[in-house]
Amino acid sequence: MEAMQHQNEENERRVMSRIDAALRINYQIISDEVALNDPYDANFVLPRYFLLLAELDQFDHALLYELEQLNQKDQQIARILSLFNQKLNLITGSLYDSIVQTMLPIPQNVNISESGFGFYTNQAIAKDSYIHVTISHPENFFHIAAIAMVAYSKLEDNDMYKIGAYFVTLHPQDKVKIASCINSIRNNQSD
Repeated sequence: MEAMQHQNEENERRVMSRIDAALRINYQIISDEVALNDPYDANFVLPRYFLLLAELDQFDHALLYELEQLNQKDQQIARILSLFNQKLNLITGSLYDSIVQTMLPIPQNVNISESGFGFYTNQAIAKDSYIHVTISHPENFFHIAAIAMVAYSKLEDNDMYKIGAYFVTLHPQDKVKIASCINSIRNNQSD
């Protein structure tokens, strides 16, 4: 049964759209026992910048939904709150630029799809190891936490390891964020 599921996952990975993008990635190797935990579990070491940006994303999505609902009832109040939100975005943007940028890892080339990702590291990671990963788009298109299993680890000519992993635990809304980013980048490349 597990072999069949793994084969289906491999077929799915081949069908999914993939992109190469400069992304911020942090990972930690985790044990089999915690591999089924929620990737946003407080027991995982989540970088502070990641938590801040993820919380701001959630706040923005909730606010936009509420503004749409309010706009149907009272357009004037919705407009005032929308302007207030724009002001908050400018404030948080300037804080992000001045403080958070100094804490961020340097973006690196990551090949990503809705089912997995590939990246380079100077550390060998054994095949079938579980990793907890946080991935952030530098232009704030998405900030996700996930659990993945390493499919391969190859030493390249540049003394870096090319790691390929597939998502084991990825929240549905995070999968949608990745798909949306892939579509957006693909559309921009075709223009």
